[in-house]
Amino acid sequence: MTRRHSRAWILLAAALAVAMAPRVASCRDAALARADSLRLTGHYEEAKKAYSGLSAREPVRAAVGLGRCLEVVGDLDRAMQALSAAAEKQPSAADLPAEMARLEFERGQYEAARKHAEAALQLDQDQCAARFVAAELHRVAGRLEEANDAYRWFIRFYNSQQDSITDPEKLLWIGRAAAQFARWNRSSGQFGFLVNDLYPDALKLDRNYWPAHLEMALLFIEKYNRADARTELDSALAINPGAAEAHAARARLELETFNFDSTRTAIDRALAINPRLLVAHQIKADLQMVAFGPRGAVPILEEARRLDPLDELTLGRLAAAYGGADGLRDTLPGTRMRAVVDEAVGRNPRCGEFFAALAGALDLMGRYPYAARYYEEARVRMPQLVAVPGQLGLVWMRLGDEARAAGLLDEAFKIDPFNVRVKNTLQVLELLKGYGVIETPHFLVKYDRGPDSLLARYAARYLEQEVYPVVTGTFGYQPPARSLFEIFSAAKGTSGHSWFSARMVGLPFIGTVGACAGKMVAVTSPNDLRTKYNWARVVKHEFTHVVNLQQTDFTIPRWFTEALAVRQEGYPHPSIWDRVLARRAAAGTLFNLGTINLGFVRPVNGDDWPLAYCQAELYAEYMAETYGKDALNRMVAAYADRLDTPGALKRSFHVEQAPFEAGYRKFIDKMVAGMDPGDPGPSASLAALESAVRRDSTNAVSQARLAGAYLEGGSLPQARAHAAAALRAQPRHPLAAYVMARVQVASGDTLGALKLLQGALDPGAPGEQALALLAKMTLDRADSTEALRLYRIGAEHFPHDAEWFRALADLYRKSGDAEKLAAALERLSEVDDDDVKPPKELAQLAMDRKDAPAAARWAKRALYSDVLNPDAHAILARTSAESKRYDQAVEEYETALRLDARQPAWRLALAQACVEAKQVDRAREVLKELLDAEPQYPGARKLLDTLK
Repeated sequence: MTRRHSRAWILLAAALAVAMAPRVASCRDAALARADSLRLTGHYEEAKKAYSGLSAREPVRAAVGLGRCLEVVGDLDRAMQALSAAAEKQPSAADLPAEMARLEFERGQYEAARKHAEAALQLDQDQCAARFVAAELHRVAGRLEEANDAYRWFIRFYNSQQDSITDPEKLLWIGRAAAQFARWNRSSGQFGFLVNDLYPDALKLDRNYWPAHLEMALLFIEKYNRADARTELDSALAINPGAAEAHAARARLELETFNFDSTRTAIDRALAINPRLLVAHQIKADLQMVAFGPRGAVPILEEARRLDPLDELTLGRLAAAYGGADGLRDTLPGTRMRAVVDEAVGRNPRCGEFFAALAGALDLMGRYPYAARYYEEARVRMPQLVAVPGQLGLVWMRLGDEARAAGLLDEAFKIDPFNVRVKNTLQVLELLKGYGVIETPHFLVKYDRGPDSLLARYAARYLEQEVYPVVTGTFGYQPPARSLFEIFSAAKGTSGHSWFSARMVGLPFIGTVGACAGKMVAVTSPNDLRTKYNWARVVKHEFTHVVNLQQTDFTIPRWFTEALAVRQEGYPHPSIWDRVLARRAAAGTLFNLGTINLGFVRPVNGDDWPLAYCQAELYAEYMAETYGKDALNRMVAAYADRLDTPGALKRSFHVEQAPFEAGYRKFIDKMVAGMDPGDPGPSASLAALESAVRRDSTNAVSQARLAGAYLEGGSLPQARAHAAAALRAQPRHPLAAYVMARVQVASGDTLGALKLLQGALDPGAPGEQALALLAKMTLDRADSTEALRLYRIGAEHFPHDAEWFRALADLYRKSGDAEKLAAALERLSEVDDDDVKPPKELAQLAMDRKDAPAAARWAKRALYSDVLNPDAHAILARTSAESKRYDQAVEEYETALRLDARQPAWRLALAQACVEAKQVDRAREVLKELLDAEPQYPGARKLLDTLK
């Protein structure tokens, strides 16, 4: 749903409508208008005084205004007292019991709300607030037909009275009712009218009427139109910075994109204004569930329940939190979850909103099988819920049941074509219809038949033959059904990564190339990216998630399943992990078990993501080293039994979390001892670095880091000054020497820079940046012997950084030292596993020394980095032929020639392999093709003659 300039008409109960006539300003008392303006702009104390001064002249409007000033800060008791006192004096004023009905409904006092609403409607049948409360009372009692009729009343009222409406609040009640009627009656086109006409008309009546902006924002959020939602919330808060509901809506919007800090800030602001604001408590619980798990959400929701004991959106979340904390056993008597379910169903058998909230909370926590179950329950109990079919369809997509998802998503799109996630996911399903499928005993691989046929074939074979037995054997669990893998490439003007992202979440913002939802995995084709990646590493990582999630019934925390998946990959960790770990350890900002999930779900800066992976793997390494080789599987078993992390640690290792964390920190401290933290990283601002220098100008580390920041910013004079200060304090400080050398090189003093770096070098504890610059400058001076020594020092001290081994390989290649070249390339292929060149060169070196098994191993490894590399296929073909695996040789030569048809030697070798494989007809075809292209090709005619 987006804005448009043409008007849409809201005749849901009639066939035609007339354009709204121009409004004229109402002739309200100026003092009353001023009081309303103070209230609407958030000046609540001043507004209360203004309303009090009007109580004699405008007793009804003053009482309503005063009540609202008290309501918006959470003082409902005093608001009710003010309204009740006024009602006794003004028994014929319908607005007063209507206000009391609304407040009683908001705190779950439904019987009192009913009495007040009836009293108001006896006085004024057109009292909109009372009408809306009456409709809502039907809804929460399960009288859905009566509720629907009550919502329809507002549409009829609007169609008959629109030209005479001068109160923006009436338009608010009309809009809310019309939106509900449109949802329940599948009239999605009417939402455009609300945001383009009705609510803007309310603002024409009173430009300060911020609730109109809020209602538009909520409709945009509902349709995943975040840009327009932000615009409306900005407008609402510009009018009234004290609008707690608008801050809560902003929190909801931020949570949808996992901006946790912004979510928390908005929630805190909302609750500071109105501690009773129910929706803020609900979003606070949502944040807790998605970021930290269900246990922390329980007290938040129990508090919300005290504010309104009957609200189904609170109770549904509470049931989910109980289930997540205690185990999803709601079929058993006596559980906390079961008690809440029984309460909700007992009060309202058609409590679809309760089950939708329950499912939504489980969805947030990644408990997809249970989310699907309860979305289905919501759908059955309350078919009117327009969002549920789409939500259920999206969950079935994550569970890999695309056939079941398709029908639900089609239904959802017909109901609501403005839902962006549903629309995007339907486009994914349409794309998948044209995909090829490879079935193995344990996997189903879908792929684009054009660019990814080869990748899919190799991925399916690798998963079945090499990944499945290892991963299932390690964890002692086999998924009961085939695991679905889908490989996405560019199509229809959309990148493969965008298709991948839409497949996983319906929106284009996932920042990885692969993702797992427990029963299915989606990946972006490496053939669709500028820089290819090791697809074999990725699919093994993701299948580890498949196993761990299913064997723990989706209860394993994110950090632990990532730790296990990284360990299964079988490659060294990236060099950035060491730098970030050292930097954050020095700064005292490492994650702990309570915060590490945030690094995965919503990293705040460029350090958080690699640090989360690094620390997760190190937690697993610490467990294995400290508690034995079966330590990790014991933790998996504990999570499968629905224990939380403290409980899992206690059962698995007989240790409380605090001493475990203390032991882990000692493990980390030992690891980072002697590491150079290097630059301050992305989280350190220039202002913070300058402040550190002001606090202690003799601190070499602070001066060097500030110098580095100035260098990166291009401020060379400042960089020189602070580097010099650091070197005065510590003459061989590596970072300071590096910065000063860079400045000297920039000014043309290359020799001075070289001498500075040579003097600063400590071979036992070198600074990485300084050593790298020194080695390069030495090599540039053609001193290969000294450069080789320096690069060896770098390789020894920084074994996870590919550049040291790449430089060593270049030097050994030039010197002709094949043995040392192979050693450097082997390490390079491990630390930069995305690069096809090192394993391909290793395969060729093995062929040169006639080591066919090694050549085959490295050629296969090269294909993990680039399955479209023809040379690797050709080497694999040749080694297969030498090992008398002629069918495989034929397959590999055919593949190599499809990728590069300009290789006559491969074509002859293919023919020879066909002969050995008893594929004589194919051999003849190949030889004729070769001779047509090159009639005199050596050996081709002779071989063909032998086949006649």
